[in-house]
Amino acid sequence: MADNKRKRTVKRRRMMQYHHEWARRQWTAAFTEDWDYEYLLIHLRAKLVTMERYNRHLSYAWNGCYYADQIKRAIRLIDIVLAEGGRDDYVDDDGIFYEPESFKHYVNMRNRARIPRPDDGGIAFWSDAQRLRFDKAWMLLWKILSEQMMRWGD
Repeated sequence: MADNKRKRTVKRRRMMQYHHEWARRQWTAAFTEDWDYEYLLIHLRAKLVTMERYNRHLSYAWNGCYYADQIKRAIRLIDIVLAEGGRDDYVDDDGIFYEPESFKHYVNMRNRARIPRPDDGGIAFWSDAQRLRFDKAWMLLWKILSEQMMRWGD
C-alpha cells in the first residue's frame, strides 16, 4: 500500500514538474513589446491556457474538467477578438479583401441591437458580420471573466 502511494507521489511530482516547465515556455512566448489591448489579451490567453491545462489534467477538484471547459470557451473568445472577428480568414495574398457576402462564419444578426459597441481602437471592419462577431466575442469574454474568474482555481 505504501509503495503505491509513493509511486503516485513520484508520478504527480513528475507531472507537476513537466507542467511548470510547459507553463514557463508559454509565458516566455507571450511577452512582446506591444502595449495595447492585444498585449493584455495575449498574456491573459497564456494564463488561461495554463489554467485550462492544469484543471483538465492535474487538478484535485472534482469539477476541474467543468472549469477547464469554461476556460476553453474564454480562450476561444480571446482568439476571435485577437483575429478581429475573423479578418485573417478573408484577406487575399495581395492584401485585397473578399466580398462581404463571402463571410464564412455564422453570426446571428437578429440580436445586433442588444450588443454594445466597444471602442475598437481603429480596427477597419469590412463587413457588418465581422464587426458583430467581434463585438459579441468582446462582450461575452468580459461577461465570462467577470462572473467566473474568481471560481477558477489557479
